[in-house]
Amino acid sequence: MKLRIMPARMGLTWMGHGLRACVRQPLGFVGLWGLIVCAAIITCEILAQIGLPALGPLLIVALMPMVWMGFMLASRRVLTDQRVTPGVFLEPWRGQPPEMKWMWAKLGGAYLLATLLVMVLANAFGPGSDTLAKAMKTAKETSDLIGNPDVQSAMLWQFMLTIPVSLIFWHTPALIYWAKLSFGKALFFSAIASWRNLGAFMVFGLGWMGLAVALVLVNGVLAAMLNEPMLVNVLLTMGAMWMASAFYASLYFSVVDCFEPDEAFGSAPTAAA
Repeated sequence: MKLRIMPARMGLTWMGHGLRACVRQPLGFVGLWGLIVCAAIITCEILAQIGLPALGPLLIVALMPMVWMGFMLASRRVLTDQRVTPGVFLEPWRGQPPEMKWMWAKLGGAYLLATLLVMVLANAFGPGSDTLAKAMKTAKETSDLIGNPDVQSAMLWQFMLTIPVSLIFWHTPALIYWAKLSFGKALFFSAIASWRNLGAFMVFGLGWMGLAVALVLVNGVLAAMLNEPMLVNVLLTMGAMWMASAFYASLYFSVVDCFEPDEAFGSAPTAAA
């Protein structure tokens, strides 16, 4: 399989493609994200009611690779002028042989174990769960919680440890589904592709972080100008949902540009740079 080395500026190009894809079908992408959030909340609530509160978050984490794949399929549909529907989340599973279904199960399990390892390491090197629980109890407002040095340290450790895990798994769903690679090979090529294009992925991540900061700043300005906290919260929620949808829409472009199309994804459609 031939990898492609992209310049660092491609990170912003991927981001732009995701934003434009979301603009072309905003209701479709925001609807997908809203569906995932609602399904996660309902699943956790049901499992909590039957005495299995810890199972909900674990199940959601294990299913995240299929969520990524669903959004990549949605972006692919937009580029071919097809309508985005919730069916994209079932497409990688529907009509597949048992071997492929088992591959998705292994991928989800591996991602869950990696995420749990991140949590354990963050708790070991960071302030610790007891310190965070105390900070959450003593904080009167959200700003107090975010401004707490212990909370900031925990978030930093979590972020630093999550990045390598995300990059290792980044391309794996697409390599399994489109390139028909085994789990081990998909994980290997995903890690290599991310490493060889680390500059582009760093710019990609910084771009989305900058947009998130801009959204918070705009929210602060609106809160100062308008005496309507409920309206401001609604606008912030809508903006955050749209940004999250655009981020997931951009995954497709960051994946297909890292491999030769004929080698990995056949005639995968790409957006104009």
